[in-house]
Amino acid sequence: MKRKACLFLVFLSFLTASGCATGRNYQTDIDALNAKLAALQGQLSTKDEEVTRLQNQLKEATAAGSHASSKHASEPPSDLK
Repeated sequence: MKRKACLFLVFLSFLTASGCATGRNYQTDIDALNAKLAALQGQLSTKDEEVTRLQNQLKEATAAGSHASSKHASEPPSDLK
């Protein structure tokens, strides 16, 4: 029984050591993913700026439209002038 336990531990140690020894170097994958992440962050910043610009344009257009309607409401109709 003791011999089987010892052989089992040796076998597990061998599997662990061989798995670590043949481990793949993931640094190139990590670097590639970091580059993609940096590119996506740049795109995100660009899109955020575009959304802000469009929101400001919408506010200006809405304000100009409401200003024009209130101006026309205070003037008498053109046929009464």
